[in-house]
Amino acid sequence: MELLWILLVLLSAVTHPLRDLALKGVAHPVSCYTGVCLSWVVFAAAHMALAGQPPALPAGLWPLVLASALGLTIYYYGTLSALRRGNLSAYYPIVRSSPLAIAAFSWLALDRSYTGAALLGMGLIIWAGLMIQKGKGRLLDDPRAFAMAAMAMLGSAAYSISDAAAMQGTASAPFLFWTYILVTLAMGALRAWEDRGQSAPLLGVVRGWAQHPWRILFAGLSSYLSYLLILRVFQLGAEAAAVSAVRQVSIPVSVILAALVLKEPRGLSRLGWAVLIAAGIAMIALR
Repeated sequence: MELLWILLVLLSAVTHPLRDLALKGVAHPVSCYTGVCLSWVVFAAAHMALAGQPPALPAGLWPLVLASALGLTIYYYGTLSALRRGNLSAYYPIVRSSPLAIAAFSWLALDRSYTGAALLGMGLIIWAGLMIQKGKGRLLDDPRAFAMAAMAMLGSAAYSISDAAAMQGTASAPFLFWTYILVTLAMGALRAWEDRGQSAPLLGVVRGWAQHPWRILFAGLSSYLSYLLILRVFQLGAEAAAVSAVRQVSIPVSVILAALVLKEPRGLSRLGWAVLIAAGIAMIALR
């Protein structure tokens, strides 16, 4: 069973960066990410129909739906804001460092202790996260982009905790269906807020979808299938921290793809720091 979930997580990890790779550089990023969220609603509805699953959720799961939707909104908006200002290879590894936030929450709120190796891992993540985006003579190449990536990391931690708990009480498709209805509405509201003052702010959402329909569809389908694998692993009973450790394969994969496809600079240097971030996360998650 352990080998099965490890293989599923590895498959998810290597496909996860494809969404952000596909949407990097689009003219209307909030609109495109809103389109991806809407596609998840459609995919989840089709998934429920094919599997014969009812859309109803137990009442006790709705707080987890709300928590997941809030975390996802923060994650999406923080990610696209960071990538709008900087390179995928510099900020995606920071975004994916959510186990650091999970560990900090567990220490502060749950009174959990950590081994020396886990503390070393936390230090590695912080150090490598600063160095991977460091400019010449500056600790932070772009403070706002770094803050947005860190915000996305916190959102990722929130939805990961909520989703792992939810999968012990429901199927994946109904949970994703309702969660992504809320996320789509929230992202649409953020787009309208960005376009405030214009006579027809929702035209920006439609314009973003019309300009990149195939990129949005590819990003939505690849990310939906990728995350279904993670939810399936949670249903199999895999421990969330161990899953997070294996998922960090996506960090060096994202740096390699950014160098090969987007021709971003400092590929080799950033790959080294990305590997250190992944190693630090593994040290925390496998504590």
